[in-house]
Amino acid sequence: MNTKIKQMTFLSLTLALLLSCVDDDGTGVNPNPFEDDPNGPLLKVTYTSNADSVFLSWELLTDKVDFDTYQVSTGKSDKIVTVQRDQTGAVLTRIPYYEAVPVSVSLMKEGQSVRKITTEVTIDGHDKAFARQLIPDRGSVTGGDGMYSIALPDGRSVFLMGDSFIGPVTNGARSMQDHMFRNTYILYDKGKVSAVYGANGGNTSAAVPPGVTDEGKKWYWPGHGFVDGNKLYIFQTLMYQGEAGMWGFRYEKTDILEYDLPGLELRKTVSVPFSGSTDIHYGMAALKQNDYVYIYAQVDVDNSINTVSDALVARTTMDQLYTKWEYFDGSGWSPNASDAVKMAGLATVPVSSQFNVFKLDNKYVLLTQDKRFNSGTIYTFIADSPQGPWYNKKLIYTTREQNTPGLLTYNAMAHPQFEKDGMILISYNVNNEDFVKQHSDVSTYRPRLFWVEKDKILK
Repeated sequence: MNTKIKQMTFLSLTLALLLSCVDDDGTGVNPNPFEDDPNGPLLKVTYTSNADSVFLSWELLTDKVDFDTYQVSTGKSDKIVTVQRDQTGAVLTRIPYYEAVPVSVSLMKEGQSVRKITTEVTIDGHDKAFARQLIPDRGSVTGGDGMYSIALPDGRSVFLMGDSFIGPVTNGARSMQDHMFRNTYILYDKGKVSAVYGANGGNTSAAVPPGVTDEGKKWYWPGHGFVDGNKLYIFQTLMYQGEAGMWGFRYEKTDILEYDLPGLELRKTVSVPFSGSTDIHYGMAALKQNDYVYIYAQVDVDNSINTVSDALVARTTMDQLYTKWEYFDGSGWSPNASDAVKMAGLATVPVSSQFNVFKLDNKYVLLTQDKRFNSGTIYTFIADSPQGPWYNKKLIYTTREQNTPGLLTYNAMAHPQFEKDGMILISYNVNNEDFVKQHSDVSTYRPRLFWVEKDKILK
């Protein structure tokens, strides 16, 4: 059973569970709009939601209507759900996010509507069920950011986390003594998760730079990676604390960590063969395609309030991964890193520090969150080749958490190995500027997940 089928099976089971119990922050109990109807109130309707699905529940308030079925429909779709009279709920899918969507429940008699109630639902699209499974309250990684993912050949996925916690969560909070790791890996396997950490034993991260004994001063934050045969390659950015404070981290260089699969044993650590400006960060996206590995860089041009950033791309073959890259110069590939030019078509969106490039059907997709501070807008572009030019800019989602004082959203990621009903999984990070609140309310330091239709990206 492949990952897509397993994911769809999991979601089907989850939908059944959520019909009976969902603790959705964005749910509502809608007032009955027919309270003043001269024929008397008809239905009391409530709803909860998960991802793109709305779970309607109702109570029939009168026994004076002769009908044999209910029909449930939405003004945003031609789909009609019919349920029997003795049922009191229905599921609607493909509900747009952050829109007031009209939903009608009709009482039907011999194919004709005899009474009808219409209400509105508004959902955020977050897949809270999958999020709780991927980052549970105990037994694995219980909070963090980053969230690159790589599909492994055996159907598992590895999620590459940045600063993260593995300590237990109780009633939405964690202990202030809970150790923060600079990076961890989550292994996702048929709905089960486990945390990878302790590269040097004890409370050390999943990956520790060679020779480093104090990860508070120097550490790895994950870039992206790829698989070739029975090897996993992860780009790790070597960071150091250049100044005091939350924003005092600085980039030094990028290393490639090579692991054996399936056991994830580290075999070697090698610096990338790029030694240019520290404003250029190769390994922020990676794509193994046919005979080449494409390695993408995010470039900080202006980090002021008028943020400007670009994206470059290099490529190499597996036998020259550690030794020789060539760089896209706008028309071809040059051995000189200084010839690299920004990829065309992305100028209207400052590319985030971490982003994705992946193959979707017969197109290449670049996904990025606007890097401007707390913009919250997540975009996709498509191209006919891994180096662009990029076109078909689409705003696929706008985050809302940043509207809460102290919260940040950043670095959206695609996880196209997870697919259901023509949609792929997307995540973005949520963080809190107040470190104490990361502990008192763990939801302020956990990624959010949602699904986006492939057609919305490609067409």
